[in-house]
Amino acid sequence: MDTSSFSADQAAQIAQLQEQQMLFTQALKEMLQGNWAHGAQTVEGILYALDPAMTGTLELDVPITESEFVGGEPPKA
Repeated sequence: MDTSSFSADQAAQIAQLQEQQMLFTQALKEMLQGNWAHGAQTVEGILYALDPAMTGTLELDVPITESEFVGGEPPKA
């Protein structure tokens, strides 16, 4: 997006929103690939990049697929 017609403040805000959108899209991709925690290219790492104040506060409940569940009935959603 050409931001030359915007003020410097508006251009900075647009750049920040574009970066956040990219990170949210990356987080969705990592969710679909099952990359939930422990690393920069995981849902956890991307959420920390979006809001560093959350660092160390997340307790992700990683989903268990039926193929990973051993014994008995698989948990219901």
